Amino acid sequence: MKKLCKALALTLCTIMLLSTLTVVGDPGGKTLLTLEEAKAQALKDDTQYKLQESYIQQKLEDYNDLADDYTGYSKGSSVAEKAENRINSQISLDSAYNSVELEVFNKNDIKRKSDYDVTTAYYNVMKAKYSLENAKRTMDLAKKDLDIAKIKLEHGLITKSALTQVENAYKSSQTEYNKAVSDLQNDMATLSKNIGGKLDISNVEIDMTIYMPNVAALDLNKIKDYNIKNNSKFFSLKNALDTAKYKSYLTDDSYDSYKEDKVKLSEKIEDEFAAMKYEAKRDYDDAQYQFDEAVKELDISLKSQYSGIITMIETIENLKKSVENTKTTLAQNSIKYNLGLISKNEFENSESALKDMENQLATSIVNLSSQYLALTQYNYTPAK
Repeated sequence: MKKLCKALALTLCTIMLLSTLTVVGDPGGKTLLTLEEAKAQALKDDTQYKLQESYIQQKLEDYNDLADDYTGYSKGSSVAEKAENRINSQISLDSAYNSVELEVFNKNDIKRKSDYDVTTAYYNVMKAKYSLENAKRTMDLAKKDLDIAKIKLEHGLITKSALTQVENAYKSSQTEYNKAVSDLQNDMATLSKNIGGKLDISNVEIDMTIYMPNVAALDLNKIKDYNIKNNSKFFSLKNALDTAKYKSYLTDDSYDSYKEDKVKLSEKIEDEFAAMKYEAKRDYDDAQYQFDEAVKELDISLKSQYSGIITMIETIENLKKSVENTKTTLAQNSIKYNLGLISKNEFENSESALKDMENQLATSIVNLSSQYLALTQYNYTPAK
């Protein structure tokens, strides 16, 4: 048991250094990493993000080359075939421009995803630290309970069976503590990976400051608009819809132009135009349907996420009340302890209960921030 306690103590000394906050640059201390610094570092080391500008330029050159070669004339064995080839050439030019926009979109989306992943990892570290703090406190109290139980057994105040129960409780607390240590190490490693793998978890402390997100300012209609503009799923669907609409317009316009010029079309050519117009309208209707269905799914998803956030707000408000009630209980137990009415161990249990409740509240706020982030991750103005 002594060897186990010594090993745990050494582990504790190593891990709990993560909660030591010192000035950046202190040779004997820790470096404080804020969330904004973590996001900036991740983007700085993101090779894909740095290369994206070259992809944009390449697609722009391809578009310019295609535009330079475009004449507006097309070959074909019939009026309808010429019109179809001309329309396809125009659509190809439009698609080339869309390819430029896609690469610009990808650059913005890389930043969005990087910020999202880093923030999520950062929040997970915060929650892991709260869990570790609770687990350590529980283990320390369980150790004190065990020491007291051993003394009671020596004086015949409890049975051997009762001591075994206390020993099992202590062992269980050790298991939970070791798991909390492992979880924190894993979450720190994930954060390190997300910011380029350069985070020395033994020499870095994260900022544990937490804020309540401004849920009251949420506007689902604006969030919906941002999703449609900045979500890759909607970007693809909108491009497909715009292209189909443009092709349908060009097809109708070509047919109408021949009619306006009073060009007499044979029955065969009329049928060819009819087939072109039907296919263009069909593709447009299908693209519109796909887009509309995705919007309906988005509405359901946003409302569900928002409802979950409101539920979490209610939970947090209840936890705040519980914290205040626990503070009252602690104050009363402090008086009792000073009057000798309760033992030091009972008073320390009250202190621990308050710290547990405060950490539960803090963890809930971090969880709320994670849900808020998931809901609003597309709320940004894209860089051009």
